[in-house]
Amino acid sequence: MIKINICRKNGEIVRFTVKGHAYHGEYGEDIVCSAVSISATQTLNGILELLKLEPDYVYSEGLIDCNLKNIDLKGRKAELNILLESMYKMLEDIAKDYSDEVKLIEKEES
Repeated sequence: MIKINICRKNGEIVRFTVKGHAYHGEYGEDIVCSAVSISATQTLNGILELLKLEPDYVYSEGLIDCNLKNIDLKGRKAELNILLESMYKMLEDIAKDYSDEVKLIEKEES
């Protein structure tokens, strides 16, 4: 199962973690794992390469963890929120369609 954790503060995403595998198909043919991975990877790449922001992150087999707390937003807050909310909507849809393979957990920090 893929577990997606979205952490928000004041309604805005400040951390996302994607962990695990869907096992929806054979290795290399798992459309669920691929869709989740592409969404999270594209978002992380946009943060790093397009927005030139420097979050704390881990990117490895079966894990993407991106912590945006306490980073210098360099005036890119609006763009960052668009990237993150677009990712969230895609992951939310995947979790609804493949609820046996993907679990989305959303928390609000105080």
